[in-house]
Amino acid sequence: MDKKKVDLTPYYTNDVVRKKIDVLLQKNAVVQSNLGIDSTKEERKNAKKETSRIKSDIKAMDKVFAEHCFPENDW
Repeated sequence: MDKKKVDLTPYYTNDVVRKKIDVLLQKNAVVQSNLGIDSTKEERKNAKKETSRIKSDIKAMDKVFAEHCFPENDW
């Protein structure tokens, strides 16, 4: 990934985008924190699906910020 100034992305320059992304990040944190060693395959599958949707929503608003938040993805 090439070096970009993260501070110039919509997350940092647009208050509406920031609030929407913050809500999505909070939802993702809840999804992840509800998983545990006793989670069923179905629960893990649902969590992965929800996390994927959240990542896509964030990417639609600010691709560079999403790449920094979720570096494990191949964007």
